Amino acid sequence: MENYFPEELIIEVKEKNDIVEVISQYVQLRSTGNSHKALCPFHNEKTPSFHINKEKQWFKCFGCGEGGDVIGFIMKIENLDFIEAVKILAQRANIYIDELTHPNEIKERQKNDRIYYDINRQAGRYFYDNLVQGRNLAQDYLIKRGLTVKAIKSFGLGYALDGWDYLLNYLIKKGYTKEDIEKSGLIVKSKQKDSYYDRFRKRIMFPIFDVRGNVIAFGGRVLDDALPKYLNSPETKYFNKSEILYGLHIARKNAINGQGILVEGYMDVIALHQQGLKNTVATLGTSLTQGHAVTLKKYFNEIVICFDGDSAGIKATLRSIEILQNVHIDIKVLTLPNNMDPDDFIKKKGKDAFEKKIKEALNFIDYKIYIAQQKYSSKSLEDQIKLGKAVANILKDIKSPIEQETYLKNIEEKIGISKDAIIAEMYGRKVSMNITNNTKYSSNHKRNNKYIESLPLVEQKGYIIAEKQLLKYILTNPELISSILKNFNLDDFILEDHRGIFQYIIDNFHSIEDVNNIKEKLPNLQEEIESILDIDIQQVDINKSIEKYKTMIKRSRLLYERNKLKEQQNIIMSQENSNKEEVEKQLLKLGVEMMKINIELQKLQSEERREQH
Repeated sequence: MENYFPEELIIEVKEKNDIVEVISQYVQLRSTGNSHKALCPFHNEKTPSFHINKEKQWFKCFGCGEGGDVIGFIMKIENLDFIEAVKILAQRANIYIDELTHPNEIKERQKNDRIYYDINRQAGRYFYDNLVQGRNLAQDYLIKRGLTVKAIKSFGLGYALDGWDYLLNYLIKKGYTKEDIEKSGLIVKSKQKDSYYDRFRKRIMFPIFDVRGNVIAFGGRVLDDALPKYLNSPETKYFNKSEILYGLHIARKNAINGQGILVEGYMDVIALHQQGLKNTVATLGTSLTQGHAVTLKKYFNEIVICFDGDSAGIKATLRSIEILQNVHIDIKVLTLPNNMDPDDFIKKKGKDAFEKKIKEALNFIDYKIYIAQQKYSSKSLEDQIKLGKAVANILKDIKSPIEQETYLKNIEEKIGISKDAIIAEMYGRKVSMNITNNTKYSSNHKRNNKYIESLPLVEQKGYIIAEKQLLKYILTNPELISSILKNFNLDDFILEDHRGIFQYIIDNFHSIEDVNNIKEKLPNLQEEIESILDIDIQQVDINKSIEKYKTMIKRSRLLYERNKLKEQQNIIMSQENSNKEEVEKQLLKLGVEMMKINIELQKLQSEERREQH
């Protein structure tokens, strides 16, 4: 039989294609908690009977009876067979498809999967029995930390005894081979002789689960001063620390109004869960990654970050905010008094006090301002100047003019720094100075390119750097201007100053011989030109840089087009007394166009990744 896909690939495709996000590209959804509803795209109706369950990842129309998972939806809406639907969704999630041609290969993979999961499950049972069958150091430690018997059982906590081959011998007796046990990461091959020893010894054991509840790895904590304090299983195809979140198998079913709590460690998660806050997760001893952010976005609408209040915790919080911004999820930050961690706070103050803190959590802009105020807290002139500059840097990244204006007024009242001073710091004095009457090239005459607003902030910064590199190359190689002009036009440039410089180059490229000549002709842009000339491009492969810039341009325009389609969807849905059948047709057409754009965006992303490797 042809075109078999392994079971784990099908699961991965489903996990990385949230059914709500996919279906929302075809029909307008209305949210009702964890469920969503819409007019069914498969039959004509006036009252919505098409329901999508985010938690269970399925859809069902109670009017026509259609239902299924995300693959089934794409099969039906795009009129595709199973294989083609999987391919489309895999491409959407940037998953590489290895098409197998023989069912025996599928069976072999499934067999290996079962062995891996079974070995880790048996190991978890072994560690748990070690912990609960008699009094021991691990049990004393967990009781001292305030863990209940119910919490220990719920998270499957255990104890690795102080021996070199206890687990190895246990699993061999269960019928597993040393080779398979080694693949699971539970034993290590000795370098001196052809033998194996247990990876985890004299440690409290924390089983790590995937979202389906399979034990896929372990984390072990020492009971003395030995190093490392925490030890994780090695990464495998089942266990990737950059994507797995501790406690997610429980938290994903217990999101409160779509809200999740992100903490730093195992004990924080368990402490909050046993107090009823079961929507809490943590990374596995690593910084938050883009993979974690994508996973969080799938299961939650809002993340409340609650890290330790020390300098390391603040640094991790600020970094996590930047990463979460890239996936467009709502972010709040919960600050605890006296540098307490969540575990200590909830034990001393209780669940009600912690929930009150959640309600008082700051949005990420307010948190950044709060941290800046803590850092520059004195009334000295030096600290006040540094605070003003820090606040200006924070507010500069706010996209909404209304939101920015509100913050400016608030800062002026509370901190005492004038709004005009902050604006001047944000954008530079030159924005309010009309030095020349040559309005054709003046920055006051032009606006930023509309496409840039469609890009995440991090990508906007990369776009601007690439733009400066390109302009320096043009300015320092005037003999190549004519060939470069064939590949770019004015609308390809983002910043208004850069557009002014490029417009001058277009108009005068036959006579440009000296950069100083341009600076003399454009005195209002002289500072920006000097800034561009300060960019070092000696180590830059300019041809690759130009190709990368072209890709950025294409990506920004696709995102802009997608946003416009979304706006059209909202307009159609807001129109009263519309013909329901016509509305359905229009929404379906827009959904198909949005899917095509998404596929083009995935292709660009795949091309970028191939170039990086």
